Amino acid sequence: MTLPLVIGLVAATVVLSPVLVRAIDRKAGYPLAALLFAAAAVLGSKFTSVAQGTDLTWTRTWAHDVMGTGTSIDFALRADGLGIFFALLALVIGGVVFLYSAAYLPKRDGNTSFYTIMTAFTLSVLLLVLADDTVLLFIAWELVSIASFMLIARSGSSGEAGSYRTLILTFFGGLTLLAGLAVASVQAGTTHLAEILASDVWGDNRVTVVVALLIAFSAFTKAAQFPFHFWLPEAMAAATPVSAFLHAAAVVKAGIYVLLRFSTIFSDVAAWNVVLVVFGLFTAIMSATFAITKTDLKHLTAYSTVSHLGWIVAAIGVGSPLGLAAALTHTLAHALFKSSLFMLIGVVDHEAGTRDMRRLGKLYDKMPFTFVSTAVAAASMAAVPPLFGFVSKESILDAFHETPYGMVLLIVAGFAAFLTFLYSLKIVFGAFVDGPKDMSGVHEAPVALWLPAALPGWMSVVLPFMLFWVDNPVSAGVRAITGDDTFETHLALWHGVTPPFIVSLLVLVAGIAFIFVRKPVFEALRNKELLPANGPEVLSWTTRGMSEFGKQLGSLSDGFNPSRHLFPLLASVVGMGLTVLLFSDGIDGVTPAPRAEGIDVWWDLIPFAIIAMSVLGMVFTRSRLASAVLLGTVGVGMTLQMFMLGAPDVALTQLLVESLTVVVILLVLRFQPRMFPETKPRRKALAAVFALLAGLVAFFGVYGLTGRRGRSELAEWYLTEGGEVTGADNIVAVIIVEFRGFDTLGELSVLGMAAVVIAAVVSSVPRHVFEAGTRPRPFGQSQLNSIPLRKASALVVPVLIVLSVLIFFRGHTAPGGGFVAALVLATAFALNYLARGSDADVVENFTPIRLIGWGIIIAIASGFLGFIEGGFMYAIHGEIAGEHLTTSLIFDFGIYLAVLGMVTAAINALGGYLRPGADLSDLDYSRDEAENPLPSIPEPLPPENPVDAHPEPINPAHDPQPVITKEP
Repeated sequence: MTLPLVIGLVAATVVLSPVLVRAIDRKAGYPLAALLFAAAAVLGSKFTSVAQGTDLTWTRTWAHDVMGTGTSIDFALRADGLGIFFALLALVIGGVVFLYSAAYLPKRDGNTSFYTIMTAFTLSVLLLVLADDTVLLFIAWELVSIASFMLIARSGSSGEAGSYRTLILTFFGGLTLLAGLAVASVQAGTTHLAEILASDVWGDNRVTVVVALLIAFSAFTKAAQFPFHFWLPEAMAAATPVSAFLHAAAVVKAGIYVLLRFSTIFSDVAAWNVVLVVFGLFTAIMSATFAITKTDLKHLTAYSTVSHLGWIVAAIGVGSPLGLAAALTHTLAHALFKSSLFMLIGVVDHEAGTRDMRRLGKLYDKMPFTFVSTAVAAASMAAVPPLFGFVSKESILDAFHETPYGMVLLIVAGFAAFLTFLYSLKIVFGAFVDGPKDMSGVHEAPVALWLPAALPGWMSVVLPFMLFWVDNPVSAGVRAITGDDTFETHLALWHGVTPPFIVSLLVLVAGIAFIFVRKPVFEALRNKELLPANGPEVLSWTTRGMSEFGKQLGSLSDGFNPSRHLFPLLASVVGMGLTVLLFSDGIDGVTPAPRAEGIDVWWDLIPFAIIAMSVLGMVFTRSRLASAVLLGTVGVGMTLQMFMLGAPDVALTQLLVESLTVVVILLVLRFQPRMFPETKPRRKALAAVFALLAGLVAFFGVYGLTGRRGRSELAEWYLTEGGEVTGADNIVAVIIVEFRGFDTLGELSVLGMAAVVIAAVVSSVPRHVFEAGTRPRPFGQSQLNSIPLRKASALVVPVLIVLSVLIFFRGHTAPGGGFVAALVLATAFALNYLARGSDADVVENFTPIRLIGWGIIIAIASGFLGFIEGGFMYAIHGEIAGEHLTTSLIFDFGIYLAVLGMVTAAINALGGYLRPGADLSDLDYSRDEAENPLPSIPEPLPPENPVDAHPEPINPAHDPQPVITKEP
């Protein structure tokens, strides 16, 4: 239970952070850091056994038998040598950053959001590096992206643009990662990461190369490798603690982790090796060059991060155990000196009021502790012996040297190392020595601020003399990647006079010599643009180009004529259908079976005649109202056919959907002319030909796919085994809420989105764009016409409410269920609306959105009950008071609420009160009266119930504007 305890401790920081901030403000960082250190201690206590090959695992089934494949999706965690290395890195560096934040952050200035998102960020990284299922890995990957976006965006306008660019790039990486993981899972036949990496499907084949490149480019977006490098410097808009964590142990290390994890199967794939080495070294040199030109200390350090990540990526690309060990060693070294540098720069900014070298002066004597700590961290970054950065850089040079192109890589890496030395010098001298301003008023920061910032950097002094502490975690990480239980690494300060040592010596000598000429060189390169365009500009051009391209595609269907929307779809179906009919010998090369029995029953002609006459009526009428009614009778004919085929569930659903659809269509038709425009003869002829072709394709498709084939094996299993498995008699409803619950959950989300779209579209179109005279009168004849329906609805609506409840609860054993029950109650709302005689909301304005929201929440939440016995959405059955009940009933209730919200949203949006701001200036009823004059109406008789005199009084809260009326 070690892993659940570790995850639970970190999850507790997310829950407790708002409470702690409210109680002790920014000092909440101290208890939160304690929880992270406690989680690190629990995990670290198991390191010895993990290093010996006993991985920590914990698994709970998330979803059983996904899509009938026999494969389950698990919430699976595994801490092997690699996972525990990165988990401890995130927990320890995160804890130090929280200690620093407790002194760095201002009081009562958004600290709740900072700590909440930062703790969620830490939890996401921890789930990522411990995930043993590709689904969980992908979810954690996206959570890391969202958390980093929110942390950057919370900095305000200065970080808004950068946060969006970061989100675009990292989500692009998420898409390529999703594709790579999907292909890998399908190829290996499992979503378990350990089983995928152990599968024998990988080798010298195209699929391996494709997956390798997808994974590589996904990791590049997180690890800020060219061409995705520019998002990381833009992330500097975030607060300094965010930068320290993000650059040292969070987002960027997520990309490194994925590369290392998949090196198990790709380390000997040539495309993988070449891409990682070439892009890594290019990024290292390019970013180091950019860093030298910067005067903002955080921007300079950000580019240095990109450069060092290039070093690590190139080392991973070598692919050998020595290269992987070097990558892990430099990952640790980079986390230490880079987190320290970012926090120390924050200390300078905090005390001096700026981090721009042009506005700083001699601070080395004013802030001696900060100066010495910064010099140590920068020296480690520059690989000055005997610091830990020197050890890690030497290990990378050794890995380069052992490759077939060792000398070439050493020369390139030597040049990158020299540039690293230069920008390290610039940090120290630019911040503390060479600045032109008077810093006499600046003093050393409080110990609570500079000490946590200095600690990681000073570890670079300690570790070189205790390298055996580093050997074990690095060796365990490499063994987890390669599977070679005999591998041992031996880090040392001195390996003799070797080509890598000579390169390091030359870089050190050249760097020291550069100190004496630094000022004119740095001045000449100050904020110099080295390229004609930068990354954000290129991304901006790309997004604008894609937007314009999208507009051009959208213009193809930009219009109110339905044919512009329907023709491409129908033409595609007809084209594909004709291709199959004319150019194939059968379906899937199989000779069709004899006709199924029961398809030549004569009374099937009754629904056929209803449908045929309705369609003919729609073809020849020009009345929009008649067309809507005839469309409803088509549905009635289909409903009758379903009843005759013995499908009462589907038939009842169809009937209710048709009824409600007609109501909604009529609400739309109120805003349109009464008649369709006259159609040209040529267009009629083309439409007739196209309709006949569509009919032929539909007929032969049904005849070939359904009429000449028996039931599928799956259908037979549902009929013979489904009832026994679920204890249900209504197999149709059970399929919807249990066997295919995931499909239904997806459809439920689409339903909710459809309601939002309806409300958005209707509210966005001003009333004056519709033809004058099409808005119905709020008073007059409509009030008299509604009287019979008003009386009938008073009797029918209570019956429908009771019927809705009965149908809902009987869905497991008889025709019914949440969807049908919701439609029954929605019919009651529609009837209530029709009985009003004037525009009115059937429910409060925001009630539909609440119904949809709660419906989806309940449906999703009910899925978690399945974890009691199985996986997500696993239905648990039992009996209470002799009645068979199941947790799928809760899921069905979510469907019930969402469907009800969808229908009421449509009625409110299309038939509710005119909202404030609607343009009523063009509403003219003269044309409507000229075509259909109203008869003279005497004073209406007093109603039996005085309330009926004004069945729907105007509510100022809904419509403060006067209602437009015209006397008959």
